[in-house]
Amino acid sequence: MTSSHEPFDETAKAFYYRLFKNWGLSVETEREVFSHSRTIDLVVRCTNADRSRLQNTVFAHLRQLNAIELKGFHDPLTVDNYNRIMMRTWGLGVQKLKSKSGCHAKSEHPQLANEITVTIVCITRPNKILNQLEKEYRFVSTEDSGIYYCNEVLGKWIIHPSELELVEKNYPLLPLARGNKLEEFISLCVRKGLNDYLQLIMDIGLATDPDMIWHKILEVSKMKHLIREETWPIIDQFFQEMPEAMGKLPTFQEVLVESQRQFLQQGLQQGIQQGEQIGEKSALIRQLRRKFTGVPEGLIQQIEATTDIAQLDHWLDQIIFADNLADMDFN
Repeated sequence: MTSSHEPFDETAKAFYYRLFKNWGLSVETEREVFSHSRTIDLVVRCTNADRSRLQNTVFAHLRQLNAIELKGFHDPLTVDNYNRIMMRTWGLGVQKLKSKSGCHAKSEHPQLANEITVTIVCITRPNKILNQLEKEYRFVSTEDSGIYYCNEVLGKWIIHPSELELVEKNYPLLPLARGNKLEEFISLCVRKGLNDYLQLIMDIGLATDPDMIWHKILEVSKMKHLIREETWPIIDQFFQEMPEAMGKLPTFQEVLVESQRQFLQQGLQQGIQQGEQIGEKSALIRQLRRKFTGVPEGLIQQIEATTDIAQLDHWLDQIIFADNLADMDFN
């Protein structure tokens, strides 16, 4: 839990709470272990059957009792944070039961350390813990990019979503990625209709990478043939809810100005073309009526419906050499 709340916190916790619930797992948020150590973001309990179902997900390492901490963009994982998280996680092993009087008492069967894990999901890579203090904290890379493990009795995991591979088992944490990885995942969500993940990306967008998200959504919106019908309402909602905040971003203002400029240029070009068409049509009809008598109304309507400037020019040229209306080819 962060020291100062930001949009990322509650939105992300609510999403993962629903995710684990939908998977049939027991989960709670804001679990208080010690009164002065703040709370654990998510606590997930797993049975053996639950763990089997998690094998093909990014949470395959979960054991019976699991602490999950989310470290947002403005709340990087520091050594102090890490120490507090570990204190809370060890405290999970001391289960508390409510007595009839409402007071808490220690359980006679505390959770064993090798049945507990802590997973810290970091938006910002904790370089000090993973690199500078590598020997002290003993986190090593796993075979899965972006996932780091400390092999001790109590299992410790650090996950940096921006390093995760773009594969299905990592989808639940990829909305928390940044930079190119998030761009790739947004495109994938649009193509495959992964609307729950796309919604999370947009919900926490202002707290993670708003500038990039705005540009990527603009980009994918232009590729209409790639967007599933059920995904359009989410994109529409994004544009409806974000304008005021996005208007504060320099890049958004640039995009808006550029869009207006292109719109004006397009309108001017269309106006010029329409003016040329009107002039050509008027000249053609006037010359036909001057040179020939009884010009059919159907022919006038055909000319007025023509938008091809080259075709109108060709008919004007024919008038010069035609002795009668039948000499002209209006087919």
